[in-house]
Amino acid sequence: MSSLFLVALFASTLNPGRAWSDRSGWEALPAVTLSGVGGTPAEPAEVRARWNDEWLFFEFVCRDTALIVPGRADGEDHFKIGDVVEVFVAQRGKPSYVELHATPEGRQTVYAFHDYRRAADGPDGMVVQAGRVEGGWRAVLALPWPAVGAPPEDGDWEFLAGRYDYDKEGGRPVLSSFPAQVGKPDFHDRARYARLKLQR
Repeated sequence: MSSLFLVALFASTLNPGRAWSDRSGWEALPAVTLSGVGGTPAEPAEVRARWNDEWLFFEFVCRDTALIVPGRADGEDHFKIGDVVEVFVAQRGKPSYVELHATPEGRQTVYAFHDYRRAADGPDGMVVQAGRVEGGWRAVLALPWPAVGAPPEDGDWEFLAGRYDYDKEGGRPVLSSFPAQVGKPDFHDRARYARLKLQR
């Protein structure tokens, strides 16, 4: 298991809209930096996490010199065509996990799995807010606890944060992640995920 990532509890009334607007609250938390897969150069991106009894939130802040966003609707395989950030979340010791994607224009796609890459019906209730910021883009991804399979007090959690960064339409993306990956990337390999330690 990779390094720990600590998540701070905050006001139970925080919802996805407030999580998006509460920039100072995010800035008070430690961030981790995504690393290019196999040590390849990647434009900087940071991710932070927060939670309460209803939601698990992730914030990505990405430097991006070329925003590529050809997708037009939620539910597309945006990672195949343009810029995306994504989180994978799983309860440790359980086979199911979810994957939530966000584009710079606030479109989202949800994937779910019963086991390694074995598709399941995607859960409802995920919320994405995203937009352009100076020098790049920012996204807040909100996952309700029932959508990830259990309330937060039920055991340890695992996660991976990833990014697909395109420089042109039809191009090949630069992949980056936390934890860092070497060799052939596999964002579904849960042995490479980080422990998500929840702190009250």
